[in-house]
Amino acid sequence: MAAHFWRLMSMQHWPDEVRRFIGGQGPSAASRLRSAEGETLVEALTADELEAYRADWRDLARRALEPNPFMEPDFALTAMLHLPASQRPVMAVVWQGAGSEPRARMIGVWGFEQGRFGVLGDVARTWKYKHSALGAPLIDRLAAARSVDAVLAWLRERRLGHSALVFRDLVDGGEASRLIADRCAAHGLGCAGLNHHQRAALRPTIDVETGERHRASRKRAREMDRLARRLAEAGDVVFGSASDPGNIRYASEWFLALEQAGWKGRRRTAFLSDAGDAAFLRAALRQLARAGKCRIDWIAVEGRPIAMAIVLRSADRAYYWKTTYDERYARYSPGVQLTRRLAERQLADPNVRITDSCAIANHPMIDRLWPARQAMFDLLVGVDPARARAFPAAVRRERFARSMRAAAKSAANAVLRRRVS
Repeated sequence: MAAHFWRLMSMQHWPDEVRRFIGGQGPSAASRLRSAEGETLVEALTADELEAYRADWRDLARRALEPNPFMEPDFALTAMLHLPASQRPVMAVVWQGAGSEPRARMIGVWGFEQGRFGVLGDVARTWKYKHSALGAPLIDRLAAARSVDAVLAWLRERRLGHSALVFRDLVDGGEASRLIADRCAAHGLGCAGLNHHQRAALRPTIDVETGERHRASRKRAREMDRLARRLAEAGDVVFGSASDPGNIRYASEWFLALEQAGWKGRRRTAFLSDAGDAAFLRAALRQLARAGKCRIDWIAVEGRPIAMAIVLRSADRAYYWKTTYDERYARYSPGVQLTRRLAERQLADPNVRITDSCAIANHPMIDRLWPARQAMFDLLVGVDPARARAFPAAVRRERFARSMRAAAKSAANAVLRRRVS
């Protein structure tokens, strides 16, 4: 009985309308909306089709309402090309037409998890690559409301049974989340915030809040200065940085090797633990370096890096994306030493308004070093006004599912800690 059920639910037995939509093919994947401002086209494009519009996509990133380097083509499209076809997202591209040209200007790029658009799904999810730190779509600031309205209509037309959609990892109070919530309210769609948390950030305008905190900061600084002097006794210490494609290529190989040699390698979560992940990192960093949006900083002792960090850049924002260190030098806190030097560089750059740590909430290292915070959350929205009464139940189910996953994760971590001890 169960085998028969799953055979019926396999993709080849789904209706043609559903298969064409999920695959991003055929007329069912596109939607045209007309308004007083002209025609707006929304279509789901494959990775190969998106490649043809890479220049339009980059141009959209320059006009984005809210920067997100993880949704720009040099990152997102590179990630897609290194994923198996079954794991690639549904990418909805919004075009503003002009005259007889339906694709005159790209005004939005939105990603959705492919597996969440099946006939049995209830809550769909936006796509966020596993190595991404932000989930906001790219929305043209010059046609922001139009872009959001077009996607909401597209989702409503092709919801396939969904009652809600989760936007993951948005900046709480950011331009994108405010606009999406406002447009949902205008269309009678419910909204609910989930997973509210904060992560460390670096803002030039933020001072230490209290004298006690300032004294604690000075105490940590003195300790780090002492460790820096001890590190200098171990050999010639040099701080370096790479930003052009040629140097990025070599620095990325050092980063991969250093990460693989540490705890991530032992847990098989390092980039080199997966051939696709490693290929993605190499290709993405080369593309980003060519666009001037990537930098790798490091501390080296006797010419060998002992701590490295990858920093991404989009508009007036920077992202402390990835870091690793040589565990043989752990007693000198090389990761902290590099983070301090990186912070000095970021604060000295007048073109950087904020540097996002991209870290988890309550991170034991960077939370103590960077006093500012970046508020984050997930946004759950309804997708059809006709199903408004189903939205509160969808919110309850999503919160319950999240609490169950959190409990299971906590139990698994407790077992792991007992085994280690």
